[in-house]
Amino acid sequence: MSQKPAHVNTINPPRSLRLLKTLRRLMGMARQYWWAAWLSAVLIIIGSLLEGVIVPVTLVLPIYAADLSVNLPGSANEVDMLSRIDTFVTQHFHFDAWHAFLFFMALMFISYLLKCLTHGFQTYLSQFFAQRIIFTLRGKLHARLMQLPASFFEARQIGDLMSRTTSDVAMLQGVVSTDLIEAARAPITAIAALALMFKLNFKLTLIALVVAPLVVYAISYSSKKIRKIARETQRRLGQLNAHLQERLSAVRIVQLFTREDYEIQRFDALNERNIQANLRATKVGAMLYPSIEFMAFLGMALALIVAGSLMLKGTFHMAELLVFLIAAQKAGTGFIKIGRVRLAMDQALAAGERVFEVLDTESDIKEDPEPIVLPRLRGEIAFHNVSFRYVTGEEVLSKVDFSIAPGEVIALWGPSGAGKTSLVSLIPRFYDPIQGSIEVDGIDIRRVSLHSLRSQIGIVPQETILFAGSICENIAYGKLEASRDEVITAAKAANADEFILSMPQGYDSLVGERGTRLSGGQRQRIAIARAILKDPRILILDEATSSLDIKSESLVQEALSRLMVGRTTIIIAHRPSTIKNANRILVISDGHIIEEGCHEKLIAGGGFYSHMFVGSFPQLPTETKAEQSKETTTLPAT
Repeated sequence: MSQKPAHVNTINPPRSLRLLKTLRRLMGMARQYWWAAWLSAVLIIIGSLLEGVIVPVTLVLPIYAADLSVNLPGSANEVDMLSRIDTFVTQHFHFDAWHAFLFFMALMFISYLLKCLTHGFQTYLSQFFAQRIIFTLRGKLHARLMQLPASFFEARQIGDLMSRTTSDVAMLQGVVSTDLIEAARAPITAIAALALMFKLNFKLTLIALVVAPLVVYAISYSSKKIRKIARETQRRLGQLNAHLQERLSAVRIVQLFTREDYEIQRFDALNERNIQANLRATKVGAMLYPSIEFMAFLGMALALIVAGSLMLKGTFHMAELLVFLIAAQKAGTGFIKIGRVRLAMDQALAAGERVFEVLDTESDIKEDPEPIVLPRLRGEIAFHNVSFRYVTGEEVLSKVDFSIAPGEVIALWGPSGAGKTSLVSLIPRFYDPIQGSIEVDGIDIRRVSLHSLRSQIGIVPQETILFAGSICENIAYGKLEASRDEVITAAKAANADEFILSMPQGYDSLVGERGTRLSGGQRQRIAIARAILKDPRILILDEATSSLDIKSESLVQEALSRLMVGRTTIIIAHRPSTIKNANRILVISDGHIIEEGCHEKLIAGGGFYSHMFVGSFPQLPTETKAEQSKETTTLPAT
């Protein structure tokens, strides 16, 4: 995981700039669909205009419905809006009251129909645009997670990363599909309503707006609180998901130690903290909206008192008051929506920063700008003065220097924490050394493309990881374009064909999550079949038989012997029976190679390796805590 240089200014920019940056990045993920966003914006404007037609028409209709014989007088100097509308219709269309009533009914019907159709199309287009953004964002996030090195995942919980991919992205979806639309529509509605209010009566409008500073302050204050709460909420949800994912993957351990009640209590405690964080956010919103509504009422009450006095003096009319009240209601609704959108944007900002934190993480494993694409390897490997440490640990390999000839079988032996798994993890560049270099066929692996390197390395770990799916799909993972016959051939070579055919659906039998429907020996043979199908030039066997019974070990060893033929092989094992036939054995302790030679030579040498067989194995140097934790890291089976 990349670290920020010490001199970088880590002070966050203003919220507005961060929000704009987040929105800009979101919008940039669906450039080819911007037409949908622009068309949606046009439909919003059309819908607002149609609503501007519907309101006065709705006010005019009751007048005609009350008395169809009424014809309201009008003149050029008349300030009554309803009278002006009536005058315009009667003078230009020569309608009587009945036909004017029908005209306004038809106008309202058409306006409502167009408004509904406009709203429907606009909703679909905004959702279409939002879904495309989220599709791209989630895809980029997943791709980034697939490309990040092992060190990134060591510092994070898988459940938290899942939370960022699901709940955080879902929150952003709400922003781009709904909140942005409201952010565009609410100000238009509020400004248009305020303009109408000012046109009707400037003085009344100013009185109604006396409470505006209080509304602005309430929104701003709530926004600050919700930003902090939103970050806490998303963090709590990530913790909850991480806890759940970890416990479900180890449910057998929970049941074995009868810790069900304990785990239920722990989950309930995490769940309660998550709920409390959500309730704090809900409380802010629950207090904000009624507060805005009440303040709007106070402003309107003051305006009504003044309007009443004006009406008594005859300088203000009932029709004007009706229109003024409707406009004020629209303006108040607009401000409430602006407040709601502001809070939603702050929550989205917290989610967006968590998502883009992953997207912006740079990999420790840098590929050369012009990488060498490796041809089919001969299998020569050379370590030159290699030292390595994990990000937060002590040095676990120190100045390791050795070479392996093409097709040679090398065994690594040593106590737990000596550095064996760390050493082999450097070959496919899961990590990079802090000093020295590693070469394959005489080429520094830092100069070659990761794909061409890793595609020629196979790993069979102690704990085999299978994917939920069929046996055939898991074997074919080693070569996606493999035919059914190739899969069966690989399974036969791995001594897996017999038990596969004994299963109800044969090669189409489901293995369950992580292969839980298969025994350890069966999973291991599936992993070997997968490696055989991949046909790697370099093979790494990391304690591949240590957890198997004698019968399963025999079958797996026979399959491994077939797999090792003609390949450069590195074996990590503690059992002498597994490594004594290797061409060479490297004895590793405390990150150093302390002995080297074939089995017979090491036995005759009387060193650590020899003492293991005679029963007086001396105390080796104490392994570091960092290596103890890393040595048990499971390598992916490829």
